[in-house]
Amino acid sequence: MAPEWKSVSKDYQTYLQLKGGFNMAILAAALSVFSIVENIGSWLPDWWILASAWLLLTLFLLLFWAPRRYRFTGYAETDEAMYLRRGALWRLQRAVPLNRIQHVEIKESLLERMLSLSHLVIYTAGSSGADLAIPGLKPDEAERIKSSLITEVANEPEADEPGE
Repeated sequence: MAPEWKSVSKDYQTYLQLKGGFNMAILAAALSVFSIVENIGSWLPDWWILASAWLLLTLFLLLFWAPRRYRFTGYAETDEAMYLRRGALWRLQRAVPLNRIQHVEIKESLLERMLSLSHLVIYTAGSSGADLAIPGLKPDEAERIKSSLITEVANEPEADEPGE
């Protein structure tokens, strides 16, 4: 049976666009400083060619990649697992069985808090890091899922010990 996919908050698209814009602006500033300090201007094309290419790349990220990434980001809850799908150009679909969940966290960056977003991070047994991070959730939805997962995991029957 296919899981019933739910969309993340529409504000997630804005988050992706702002984050992409900030990152591109920081990289542009760093490259500008580097080119001045290292005097590499002699082998670079004219500044307007670089600026045009940079602008096109930034517009691609903000107008194509971010809306597409938002559109294909979703999650699903079933009795057996928690699912995530995402992607803009390359797609990822991942499932975490409920019986492997160790703990669940809700995280929020400064930008996420400004947009009233959070992401739910799920950790499983036998891994060194997070196995599933669902971005773009409203805080109350993230809290609901977290509570639901904790309740579900707490109610899982323990496996019988060997020899019993």
